[in-house]
Amino acid sequence: MDAGKFDELVTIESYTESVSSNTGQRVRSWSTYAQVWAQVKESDFGQEPTNADRREHKTRVNFITRYDSGFNVKMRINWGGNYYNILNIAEKERRLYANLLTELTS
Repeated sequence: MDAGKFDELVTIESYTESVSSNTGQRVRSWSTYAQVWAQVKESDFGQEPTNADRREHKTRVNFITRYDSGFNVKMRINWGGNYYNILNIAEKERRLYANLLTELTS
């Protein structure tokens, strides 16, 4: 794969949940796991599944990055001010690259 195609800097964020010592409630937060260069492949079409008789448009985007064994589907990607939940991680070329299938969050 041509390294020149990795032309977008994206932030991989990991989800953490802790308990507040003041209130005892769960506190959810996102923290930066890594900033990586990626090749971004936006879908030419989205999906429109029906939920409760209502159509919902879902935008899916593939991010191809160098492989990192720490990636998981509980993470998200911050790119261009938008957040994309990671749906699937596919290893490519013997763990040299990772193809991250994501969905734009609303």
